[in-house]
Amino acid sequence: MRTWSVALAGLLLAGCSLPASLVPGEPNYSKVSDKPPKELAACVFPVWQREVPKTTQVSISNGMRIHAPGVITADEILDIVKYKDGSRVSLYEGPPWAKTTVLRNAVRDCL
Repeated sequence: MRTWSVALAGLLLAGCSLPASLVPGEPNYSKVSDKPPKELAACVFPVWQREVPKTTQVSISNGMRIHAPGVITADEILDIVKYKDGSRVSLYEGPPWAKTTVLRNAVRDCL
């Protein structure tokens, strides 16, 4: 019985650390910008990488995705997609106690 309890606790904790893009739901922060996706990503990515060195950036079908892996908590993911004449940014963050203010501020400053 104890083994099952430990396994269940591990699964619950693992669920908390899944990338937000894999979890259904709304982004924690969503805004529109006049800048194109590549320009926004070029502004945000260096700041995120200084804060979380293992941050990665990849092209997605209609824009860019920046992914900052969590050390202990959930990952933070920023999707920047083409929207009208600019971009729409969607930031997916971990739980409230694990959010990184620097990363959110970088997004706001680059808009």
